[in-house]
Amino acid sequence: MQNNRPVCIRFAGITLATILLLLGNPSARAVHYETWIEVKSPHYTVYSNAGEHDGRRVALEFEEIRSLFEQSFPKLRVDFGKPVIVFVLKDENSLKLLMPNYGQNKNEMKLAGFYRPAFDRNFAIVRTDVTGTGSNAYHVIYHEWAHGLFRLNYRGLPLWLDEGLAEYWGGSDIDNKQAIVGVADVRQLRLLQQGPLLPIATLVSIDGSSPLYNTNEHAGIFYAESWALVHYLALSPEVREKNLVNKYLATLQETDDPIEAADEVFGDLKKLQNTLETYARRTAFYQAQIKLHSELSEKEFTARRLSPAEGLLAQASYLQRSGHLPEAIAALHEAEKLDPKTPHLHDELGFYHFQKADFDNSGKEFDLAFADDPSDPMVYLYRSYISLRKTGYKPDTTPQIVSNLEKVISLQPNFAAAHAFLSIAYAQLPDRKGKALNEASRAAELEPGNLAYYIDVGKALLANGNLPDARKVAERAQKSAMWPRDRNMAANFMKSVNYKQNPDVRDSVAAAADLTSTDAPTPEQTQKDGLITETLCGHPPSVMFTLKSGDEQLLLHVKDLAKIEGTGTTNSNDTRACTKWKDRKAKVTFVPTPDGPAAGDVKSIQFE
Repeated sequence: MQNNRPVCIRFAGITLATILLLLGNPSARAVHYETWIEVKSPHYTVYSNAGEHDGRRVALEFEEIRSLFEQSFPKLRVDFGKPVIVFVLKDENSLKLLMPNYGQNKNEMKLAGFYRPAFDRNFAIVRTDVTGTGSNAYHVIYHEWAHGLFRLNYRGLPLWLDEGLAEYWGGSDIDNKQAIVGVADVRQLRLLQQGPLLPIATLVSIDGSSPLYNTNEHAGIFYAESWALVHYLALSPEVREKNLVNKYLATLQETDDPIEAADEVFGDLKKLQNTLETYARRTAFYQAQIKLHSELSEKEFTARRLSPAEGLLAQASYLQRSGHLPEAIAALHEAEKLDPKTPHLHDELGFYHFQKADFDNSGKEFDLAFADDPSDPMVYLYRSYISLRKTGYKPDTTPQIVSNLEKVISLQPNFAAAHAFLSIAYAQLPDRKGKALNEASRAAELEPGNLAYYIDVGKALLANGNLPDARKVAERAQKSAMWPRDRNMAANFMKSVNYKQNPDVRDSVAAAADLTSTDAPTPEQTQKDGLITETLCGHPPSVMFTLKSGDEQLLLHVKDLAKIEGTGTTNSNDTRACTKWKDRKAKVTFVPTPDGPAAGDVKSIQFE
């Protein structure tokens, strides 16, 4: 999850005129300050401009869906080891505070809400003035929450099960401590009843690169049929007592092969196909009623009114983590002008400068954050990242990186990304390589579904000279990779294993994936074609830009403009040249950084 795939929310590029307007007038967003209420429940922080009543109501809704999953899956983790922030918005204009380009396209779908995982916290957005397009107002939230839960707990989920489970639980209806699960969606029923189904053997083998998943003409039936199969396995009277979904998940974890697991658990797939054809064309479907054990009441939650500066800071926190840096810094400057002592203001300013690769100013801001709160784990985390980005793993800096990361874990022990980062740092120290394996294993234990953390276990095994077990990790990683990025990561780790066994066959990609790399935590290379929609020419010689590739939008980082390879670039440290990249098509090669604020560090750019 948290290397989880991005949520299906698309962000259009920011125009240069908008950037200049916002940079020239940082207070443009704050002419009228929204009144924000903070509501805190046991597991969520809610920011509401729709009033305290709606803030408490939505907080309870989130606590109840968490309780439903905890009750239904007692062996699974239902907490992500990092904060979950919920914005409760009163109207469409409020949504534009967090999605500045929303509404510019008259043909785009109206959003009732969405869920967005980020590196150091997760976000949910809920509007109170509209209902969702699914079976209830919270369908999108429940759908994405289910994605997060199952990806948190299971590695290599096949897409049919990933989406089928999310759609199945997304239709849940919770009212007065009573949950109804398995509610059918009329749009999906229409698809199932009007057209042919995909063969089961095809359905269970589809991965993230398949046009059956990625193209509009096929995606609808893929989602609908995936829902129907999960619904049949979970609620059909003839099989529901067999617990087939859980058996499939257990077998999948043993084999890391979705097709082998399907054959073993479901038996004859052609017979299952015939059964599903009949089942999917029903007009009425079973539902499950579950009485929630939670005794929480929304009256128990604490609530307070935020100051205008705190309200702006809350917005800036989301804007930064969704790629809207110009709007974020405008809000941060306005908050600083209103109240320079606003709690966590320096964290957000430090994070902003970090994303712009202005590490000196980032460090200064985190020093101020430390002075305000020495127990803030993000201070220690970003001190580690700043050291890494500035010097790499050097003998005189690596011990300090390790010390800061150990402090992060002492303050936030279930933060998987910190354990993974620490495992890579430990591997650089001869006397800590044993600890590297412990930390990598802990990260993988906290987030089994994150393939990068599983591969970190293999890297730690390599660092400790355990080649046979490292190869087993590489083989299982290749079998369980469902997405192109994961396949690249697994393939490159296998090359590293092969090199360790036979150094004479070393190639450049294997070298990039070596444990001695200064790029943490997963230094494999990926290539994307797309359109550069936004450029952020920061502190020389660094550049950030947004690449729109198909339906995907990636925030990418250039460490040193003078060192990247390609055509149409400059060999000068003058980052003003990067402003000429906007609206140009390019092929970009980068090293993914799934546990960092940007999607990757750029190695080369080929402009058309």
